[in-house]
Formats: sequence, C-alpha cells, structure tokens
Amino acid sequence: MTQNEDRLTESNDRINTISELPGRPFRLTMEVPLFTIMLAFALSGSVISNVVLYRICVHSLHHSEDECRPFLAPVKSNTSRQLEEEVQKYSTTVSLVRTLVESTGPAVLSLFIGVWSDTYGRKPLVVWPLFGSALSAMLNVVFALAEGFGPWWYVLTAVPFSLTGGYTALFTGAFTYISDITTNENRSLRMTVLEAVFSAGSLIGSLASSYVINLVGNLVVLLINAALIVVAYVFTAVFVTESLNGALPGNLMTLLDIRLVKEMIDTCFKQRPNRGRAQLLLLTLTNSFSIFVLYGLMSLSYIYTREKLHWAVKEYSIYSAANTLINVIGAVAGVKFGKMIGLGDLPLAILGHLSAVGDLLVVAFAVTSWQMYMGAGIAMFKGMAAPLVRSFITKVMPLEDIAKAFALLCAFEAICPLISSVVYNSLYRYTIVSFPGAIYVFSAFILFVCAVMLAVVQYFTVKGSTPYQRVEEDVPVDQDN
Repeated sequence: MTQNEDRLTESNDRINTISELPGRPFRLTMEVPLFTIMLAFALSGSVISNVVLYRICVHSLHHSEDECRPFLAPVKSNTSRQLEEEVQKYSTTVSLVRTLVESTGPAVLSLFIGVWSDTYGRKPLVVWPLFGSALSAMLNVVFALAEGFGPWWYVLTAVPFSLTGGYTALFTGAFTYISDITTNENRSLRMTVLEAVFSAGSLIGSLASSYVINLVGNLVVLLINAALIVVAYVFTAVFVTESLNGALPGNLMTLLDIRLVKEMIDTCFKQRPNRGRAQLLLLTLTNSFSIFVLYGLMSLSYIYTREKLHWAVKEYSIYSAANTLINVIGAVAGVKFGKMIGLGDLPLAILGHLSAVGDLLVVAFAVTSWQMYMGAGIAMFKGMAAPLVRSFITKVMPLEDIAKAFALLCAFEAICPLISSVVYNSLYRYTIVSFPGAIYVFSAFILFVCAVMLAVVQYFTVKGSTPYQRVEEDVPVDQDN
C-alpha cells in the first residue's frame, strides 16, 4: 500500500481503504435486535425495580405487606414516603452486587471476543448475549412469581446474561457488524441511526410502561419483556447473515485462547504515526468514561427522581420518553447538519459531551419537574458522542485492526460497570440526605474531561501531516506517543 492511500486525519476521503469492501444496500440488520431489547428493557425496568423495592421492604426490613405495597404501584403515593429513604439505601447495595455479577462475565470475555470475531464472525457476538438476556428475562418472571424470594435472589437473574457477554459483547458485535457493511461515507450516519433506533426502543417502552402496567399488571409486563427478547434472538439467529466473509465456526475453546489477548494488546499498543497510539488510547478512555457514567446512573436515575421529585413510574416514564425523543432527533439532525457544514466526527462528539454536561448539572440541582425537561432540551445533542467516536476509530484504523480496536474499547467498557457501580452507589448512599444530586455533578465533571480528551485528539488530527501507513516491527516511526 502506498503512503498516499490513507492518512490518520479525518479530512482525507480515502481513510481506511485497505481491502475495504463496497458498502451494502441499506437493510435492517442490527437495528431490529437492539430496538427490541431496548424496548423490552424500558418497558420492564421500572417494574423490576419496584418489585425489588417491595421485596426489600418486606423481606429485608421486615415491614408489613400493606405498608410496602405502595412500592408496587405505577403511581407513587405519600404512604411510602416515610419508608423511601430506608428502602433506597438498602437497594443500592442489592444493585451494586447485581451489577458486579452482571459485569464480571463481560469483563473476562471482552479480552477475547474482538480478535476472535475477526476469524469466527460478528454474528455470534450478538446472538449469544441475546440468548443469555432471554434466559435472564425468564428468571425475572420466576423471581416476580415467587413471593417468598427475598431481594437477593434478584442478583442471580443476571448470571445468564453475564456469562454470555452482556451488553459488552452485544454492542461490540453490533458496531463491528455495521462497520463491515458500510463505507466511510455513510458509516457515521449509519452508526448514529443504530444508536437512534436503540433509543427509539427506549422511547416507546418508556411511554408505554405505566399504561401497560395499569392494563395488565407487573407480572404480564415481565412476560412481555421475555417474549420480546426471544423475538430479537430468533430474528438475529435466523434472518441476519454473517457480515464477515469466510467466517469459521467457533466454540468456547477457540474463544478462550490467550493468544487472542496478546494479539489485541500488540495491535492496539504498537507504534503509529501522527501519535496514532495516543489517539486510540484517548478515544478508548473517552468512550470508557462515557460508559462509566451511563452504568453509574442507570440504576439510580429512577430512585433519584422518586427521592428528589417524588415521581412514580408514570412521571419517570413520560420524562424518560421525552428525553429519549429529544436525543434521537438531536443526534440524527446534528450529524446531518454537521456534515452539511463540514464538521467532522470529533467536533460533533465534543458538542455532544458538552450538551450532556449541561443536562447533568441542571438535573443535579432540579427541584421541580419542568427543570428536568429543560435539562433534556439542553442535552439534545448528547446522543451524537458515542457513535461518532466509534465511527472515527473505524476511519483512522486499518481495516484489519478495527475489530481489535473495538476489542480494546470492549475490554475497558466491561471493567467500567464493576467500578462505577461501587462508586455511584456508595456516593448516592452517603449523599442521599444532604445532596442526592452529587452523582450528577460527578458525572458532569467526567463528561467534561471526555470533551477535553476529544479536543486533544482533534489537535493531533489537525496537526498531523504524515500519511498513515501500517507500522511493522522493522519500520521506525517518528513522533510516537
């Protein structure tokens, strides 16, 4: 390959053209399973949270069933307010342990799956966690049926999803699949559309949640959740074709090969021109910090609004739906408009993080409902950040190294929930009385650091003028970090 073929700069239209296949015509692939699983999660997330709060109240804190029954209601009543703080403090511990269980499997598998998928295909990385998620959803139904099960039984429902790779494997497979079937010209938009479809599932699920609960009850909602995930699994297993030509059949023995870890490390940490190694590591840290914040707030957002604004499922669902809708519209419109005026992936991703910082600070100090919606409006562009960072990585890495770079992202992402669950739950537990919004101020600081790191990568990109080339062991490289 000649030096002029590729540059480690975003402005070059010929970035990453090494053996690149032409993009395929647009068709629904990863959009269907990601939409469906997010729809299921949004539909049932508050239901299982309420069930766990109720079980804590009855089994762990030994209050009467009548005292604790308001926790199961989609509309919050003042009768549970005096128990709220006590139950929430205990629930942070249950949530912490479950997150640790759910994250341990992905943390181990993340070291292998990216490089493994270069040989054995992307599709298994999506099919496996969907199967595990379906099993976990079925266990949630059993947990809800068994009135005698205390809240700690809920921790065990995370085991199947964890052992099959969890969200780490699912997203790694989905985004490498999209990278395989797209070109540089349409990859940014396609990845943004994938994120938007994912968010659309959350939007519809959030809007429908309280109404479906009122209509059919908590148990049936959990059954619907399991059925939706089974549909996602069947669709992916039957109708989605493998994106990697010549993929070999693999098994557990081919996956747990320490040589895969060594290959990932050697590829991601080797010298590259234009401070390419530093760029990749900064992008990885940026993505990891974003995941850190996402997982940290995921299990606390609902109970935060219960404590701070006295919301119930209905109020939170409407807010979550409005927030998601604004994010979807803002992300797609932002990417389209940004490309029209010549903005690259990184400036738009920086805007996305700064948009999220504004939202988090508003939510941290919110005392009324309208302020939460104002924060959602400020955050309209935050949905651009994650897909554009991934898109940028596919453009600055050689085609044969993209999955390995995503494997590095995957490995860091898998570790984040293990740490964030401890940090966020501990912080919320100790500030719930004095300042429960501390978790949002902390998150705003982290995302601001992410924006700064992206600005540094942009500086390296603009400054770099050396054509991109593959760096072999016997080729000296200048200006490396």
